[in-house]
Amino acid sequence: MLIGERWRAGSRPPRSLEKYPEFVEACSAQEHFLSPTVDDVSKLWWTLTWLEGRPVAELEQGPRVALRADGSVQVSGADEPVGAGVGVADGDSPEHDVFDEDEDDDDLFPEPAPRA
Repeated sequence: MLIGERWRAGSRPPRSLEKYPEFVEACSAQEHFLSPTVDDVSKLWWTLTWLEGRPVAELEQGPRVALRADGSVQVSGADEPVGAGVGVADGDSPEHDVFDEDEDDDDLFPEPAPRA
């Protein structure tokens, strides 16, 4: 069983991620991408959880980085503004609704293979 943890953006990621260098690189790339739009990226925190033994990290109200079953790294939510909150606020456009039913999570939760 793996326990989730948090780490500050820009600081050293948890030791549990050492064997996933491409995952850590994707998290760092998101921090770099966000740095022009945020006053101080180091004030943001990553939250690390584990889904079926694979890391999933989410930056506060920002991008989500997940290691998929095939070993590739998926980044989602990177085009949404950091600190945008949850759901659609007054004056926001529906394309920023984090509860959009059309969002495709099938790659994170693939259908099981049919039994013979």
